[in-house]
Amino acid sequence: MSLPISIKEVPFFKLILPFIAGIACQYGFEIFSYSLWNYAFLIFLLGVVLTTFLLASNWMYRWVFGIAIYFFIFFTGVILTIKQPTTNKLLTNSSNRAIIYLLDSPQLRTKSIRAQVEVKYIQSDNSWWATNEKMLVYFSIGDSLAANLTYGSVLAVELNPQPIAQSGNPYQFDYKKYLSDRGVNYTAYLKPGKWVLLENQGVAIKKSALFLRNKLVSLFRTNGLSNDELAVASALTLGYQDLLDDELRQVYSSSGAMHILSVSGLHIGILYVLLSFLLTFLDKRVVTRAIKALILLAFLWFFSLLTGLPPCVQRSALMFSFLVIGDFFERKSNIYNTLAASVFVLLVINPYNLLDIGFQLSYLAVISIVFFYPYVYKIIYVKNWALEKVWSLIAVSIAAQLGTFSISLFYFSQFPNYFLLANLVAIPLSTIALYLSVLLMIVSPIPAIAGFVGKIFSLTISLLNHSLEYIEKLPYSVSEGLHISAPQMLSIFGIILFLSIYVISKRVKYIFVSLLLLFVFLGLRLNIYIDKSEAKELVVYNINKKSLVSFRASEKLMFIDVDTSSEQFSDKYNFYVKGYISAVGSVNEYDVINPELKAKASNDDSFVKTTNHQGVTIIAFCDKTIAIPFKPDLDKMVSKGRLDVDYLVINKYYPYKILDFFKPKMIIIDSSVSKQALATITQKCKLDGTPFYITSSQGAFVLKSKGG
Repeated sequence: MSLPISIKEVPFFKLILPFIAGIACQYGFEIFSYSLWNYAFLIFLLGVVLTTFLLASNWMYRWVFGIAIYFFIFFTGVILTIKQPTTNKLLTNSSNRAIIYLLDSPQLRTKSIRAQVEVKYIQSDNSWWATNEKMLVYFSIGDSLAANLTYGSVLAVELNPQPIAQSGNPYQFDYKKYLSDRGVNYTAYLKPGKWVLLENQGVAIKKSALFLRNKLVSLFRTNGLSNDELAVASALTLGYQDLLDDELRQVYSSSGAMHILSVSGLHIGILYVLLSFLLTFLDKRVVTRAIKALILLAFLWFFSLLTGLPPCVQRSALMFSFLVIGDFFERKSNIYNTLAASVFVLLVINPYNLLDIGFQLSYLAVISIVFFYPYVYKIIYVKNWALEKVWSLIAVSIAAQLGTFSISLFYFSQFPNYFLLANLVAIPLSTIALYLSVLLMIVSPIPAIAGFVGKIFSLTISLLNHSLEYIEKLPYSVSEGLHISAPQMLSIFGIILFLSIYVISKRVKYIFVSLLLLFVFLGLRLNIYIDKSEAKELVVYNINKKSLVSFRASEKLMFIDVDTSSEQFSDKYNFYVKGYISAVGSVNEYDVINPELKAKASNDDSFVKTTNHQGVTIIAFCDKTIAIPFKPDLDKMVSKGRLDVDYLVINKYYPYKILDFFKPKMIIIDSSVSKQALATITQKCKLDGTPFYITSSQGAFVLKSKGG
């Protein structure tokens, strides 16, 4: 299938461009703030559209109507993206009495139970005020009552909201921004005895879907699935990912089969085709065809609710809904127009879907498969039936990668080298597993048969897991450190796009555009390489209850880790430093020094010079002197003078008398320091007139310089 020849075949495509532009402008530049006048302005623009529509009867002025439509759609995108104001009655860092409502089922985590809630009412000045503030609340893992909470539970609570902190660690995933885009700006910890269940509310159909999901997970467990098999089966068939651990996610991610763990068009398509086939007997009359369409639509959206309605499922359900409606009216639709229509609807419902990685990857993958698959498939002609099916899977995988390659590099900075092999295994096995899950549900009333089907289901998932684990452990399975900037990502995307247009049109000008973008990409890479070669950087990380400092010179990177636990460095800090390591280009070539454990850097010609003295490591770097304590030995000594240093990093190991021995130009207090100690240190700094920086509230401390 090729792109439509005429733009008239994809009217929704013309609508989504200005709409997306409006969303992007408002999100990036906040051109409008919240006001009821915004809606008056939108009504005015609608009036302009209607006026120009009347003028459009004269062919000469049709372009005016077109411009008016684009302006109206653009500003509709802008206004829908404006964040609604919340109440100012919520008191941060102090006790609040409130009524909260659980927006989803609580998640069991390693050390707590987490739930996303909406604060319905807050008590202020002896009155109750309605509010719409969202937050994450945490319950104690030992709170037995919290384990029984469900979606729709209404609680009376006493909580102490904390603003979500900005870590500021370079190239770390911005969790604060991620939550803020979803309307969540606070967290709170609810101690046992500080809350009480009032009632259970919630939308009945969603409660039914979540209840059924829990029943199906229990059905899987009862019939032989456990541990990793249960986790993958629940994610694959129901979109329930709470049981997946980090190690299992890493296996699927590194092998290139992460898409298997999220319910998507593949899964919904299989179930849609199966149900549509079973309902074929209803195709004889108009009335029965209408009943079939209603059953299919009800199934699509109930199953979507069952999975929690992630963006990729919304896209698939909406597309198949359009397909059902079009089939009922016996009208064929253009697939690109259907995709554009589903984008438009989902962005009208929630403009922030545009920022969701799953939303972006889902649409790019589908568009890429629809466009590229026929061309890739035609490269090789295969007569053998079995080999043709294998080649078809390979062609689909290649087609999907062509569309998602640039954005995947931008977000994940890695590429699964064996993605073709992984998908040859994952797609057939996951399809079989999906059919087995449906069969298990059907035969569940007959325990003997259900147990047998459950064993086959478990073995299929186990084979899938072990196959991908084997692929993930193959040499060179993942290319890491492929960090690219947003302009580079757009350049790569543009190169692929214009080469694709050339494939259709055979017009040489698109080759020249692609070459131009290639030169832009190479220029950007050269600029980054020059910046890297001159870069020198000190980072004091913002990591709760931990102390970590790094030094960088060009692509050389060294970490000072004063933690003495036996846990591996990557296990402790990978989440916080992986992006930075990738951006620097030191994926497999960084050093770690632990002064207490006498761990040395691997290079003798280290660019960082360290000296340990009485529990303090003193570092010479880039004409600066930095002191970092790793044990409180100085408290046993008497000061004979103060050593001048540029920076003194205060961590949880700091000696109480450290300022009797050092005279810093600036003190950096990292996030391992307790609140009580922090108050003492800042008081001393104020008395001495010493500048200080607090990573827990100000984010990671980053000192940059070039050359030298």
